[in-house]
This record gives sequence, structure tokens and C-alpha cells, in this order.
Amino acid sequence: MVSTRFLRIAAQTSVLAASFWLSSCKTPTAPPPPVEEPAKKPTGLYEWHGEGKSISSIRINVDEQKAYLYNGDDQIGWTYVATGITSFPTPTGQFKIMEKIADKVSNLYGKGYDANGKLVNSDFKQGRDLLPPGGRFEAAKMTYFMRLTGDGVGMHIGPIPRPGRRASHGCIRLPSKFAGTIFKNVSVGTPVTIEGSGPDYATYMKQSNAKAKANAAKLAASKKKAEEAAVKAAEATSLAPDDPNGPGPQATPAGTPAPGTSVITTLPATPAAPAPATPTEEVKPAQPAPQQ
Repeated sequence: MVSTRFLRIAAQTSVLAASFWLSSCKTPTAPPPPVEEPAKKPTGLYEWHGEGKSISSIRINVDEQKAYLYNGDDQIGWTYVATGITSFPTPTGQFKIMEKIADKVSNLYGKGYDANGKLVNSDFKQGRDLLPPGGRFEAAKMTYFMRLTGDGVGMHIGPIPRPGRRASHGCIRLPSKFAGTIFKNVSVGTPVTIEGSGPDYATYMKQSNAKAKANAAKLAASKKKAEEAAVKAAEATSLAPDDPNGPGPQATPAGTPAPGTSVITTLPATPAAPAPATPTEEVKPAQPAPQQ
């Protein structure tokens, strides 16, 4: 009786031991991967923590479309920018602020209007596009301009339609509400590093020179086309003397001699001047002889 009970307990113990051994041989279950949180959208176009501090250097990344502002080694702010599109890239490399002009306007880009004041070209460029006769050019504003190159690349106020995307003709556009802060806190000579995907300055200049030649050729072709159109318009409004649609021979006014006829002009006789009147002799009455 005792032996049977002992055997039962021993069997149960064996089963438990086997179960423990088998469970220890199983591969542990991997923990679930962490849930990726969606990237937080920026709360604005810029941040500034440099109250009372100057900007000693600027780093611009054209791939991120951001500029980072430093005071020494401390980053005191950042801002979204809009640099040059692929066909008008912003040059990369080491630069310095060459000059500061608060109310700068472009001498190249702007808007073109016709003689009636109608906008005909919102992306007008001097040396490339032709204004219609009587038209005018309105220069684009480049407020708070900070020049980086001799040919006009710089930082200034400008639209940033899609933050993180390129949008300009080569300059570095800044938010309108933050450009003044940067302008105030930088000095002529402040170093500016431009990094990312883009041509270095030497390559940029070669590309710019090639574009200038192409623009000059385009402008010359536009002028020639406009001149030809003006000539055709003049020809269309003028008729040859023998054109049947023309005014034809004009009637000769009455009294006009035929061509080739000699004309003898008889002048009217000049009336004789009236003879001067003969003065009337005055007859005085006889005076009585004096008495002696």
C-alpha cells in the first residue's frame, strides 16, 4: 500500500520535472517592437534664444533648408530658409557678410507691366526678358539684405511657400518676422557656411556666366521678333499709291492749273494816291485908309 502511494508521488514528481525541463528549453518570446511616434511638426518657422547676444557665425544647410545661428559654440537660434532651386542653385562654401542694406531692391528680378499697367510677367529678369512698348519694370524688394557674394547672392526677406523646399533664384530667403532680428545681430564680416547639395562657388560662377550668355541671346531674339512685328504692323496699315483700296487720285480744286501749265499772275492796279488838296487863299476884308 505504501509502495503504491510512493510510486504515484514519484511519477507526479517526474512529470513536473519534465515539464519544467521542457519549458526551460523553449526560446523566450521576443518583446514587441517599440511603437514609433510620428515626427512632431515644427511649431513655427524659427526659434530664437539669443536675447542680448550677437550672432558670431551662421551655418546654412540647403538640404534641410535651415539656417543655424551661433554665438561662439552655442546655438542661439535656427530658422527655415528658402534657397535656390535646382536651375538657380545657391552656391556652397565659406562666405562672409560683405554688406548690409536694410531697404535693398533687386536690379535684376521683379515684375513686368504693359503700357496700361497690366501685369504681364511676374518673374521678369533684366537682360533676359523684354518689356512691351511703353511697359515698366518693378524691382523686387530684398529687405534686410546681407550680401554674401559680389554677384548678388545674399540673405533677405522673401516668401517661404513650402518650408523645407527650395524656392529662390539663388538667394537665401528668410521669414519676414525674423529677418530683422538676424540683420540686427550680425556684422559685416560675420562668417556664413553654406553646405549640402549644390555647386561650389567656382562652378556656380561658370554656370552663371553660361546663363548670362544664353539670356543675352534670348533677349536679342525677342527684340528682333518685336521689330519684325512692328514692321509688319506698319506695312499692314499703309497702302501703295496705286492700291485699288487706297484713297485714289484726289480731285483738283477748282481754279488750280493743270501740271505743266505756266501761270501769269496779273496783279491788281494800285490806285493812284489822291492829290493833295490846294490850300484855300484866305481873303481878308479891306482896311480903311488911315486918316492923316
